[in-house]
Formats: sequence, structure tokens, C-alpha cells
Amino acid sequence: MQRRNTKPRAKRRQEMLRELAADDTVCADFGNGYSRATEAVDALRKIQDGTYGICAGCSKRIPAARLQIKPEATRCVACQSEYEERNASSTGDWNNVTRRSA
Repeated sequence: MQRRNTKPRAKRRQEMLRELAADDTVCADFGNGYSRATEAVDALRKIQDGTYGICAGCSKRIPAARLQIKPEATRCVACQSEYEERNASSTGDWNNVTRRSA
């Protein structure tokens, strides 16, 4: 079985992450409040230390398709969903809060 050359894809992901890291607009991530630029810098560090693409939840490899869509992802889809559910229940549902008049 012949291995596909993943260097061009990895290089493109690095470029995408650098672009995100250099972006001056702050796009807050709903789950943890970090900017996308911070996530991109963290992903670049993971590339350097060899841990890029490893899920923070289950320690398995994050599928390439997910990294194509969200190169700064730190969790696989299943672990990310679980993480979001856990955090949503601890912060409450702010969509149902009504404003009281003074």
C-alpha cells in the first residue's frame, strides 16, 4: 500500500492557521471564549510539538475531514459535542432568560 503525500495538505493547514492567527478581528468561540486567532496559535504550537490532530478528549486522531473544515480543532466531533453539552448545562440556557422591566 502506497502512502499519500500529506505534506501539501499539512502545509496548507499551516498556512490557514497562520492566516487565522494574523487576523485582527476577534471571533469569540461560544464554548470557551478564546478568539480564533488564539486557537490558531495553539494549533501551530501543536504542529511544532507533534501533537496536532490528536483529540484532547479521547486522545485519538481527529479525522482529516474535520481538520480541513476547522484546522484549529482540538477535539473530534463526538468529544466536541460532549464538551459543548457539558458546558451548556453548567452555564444555563440564556436563550430563555426574559428581561424584567424596572
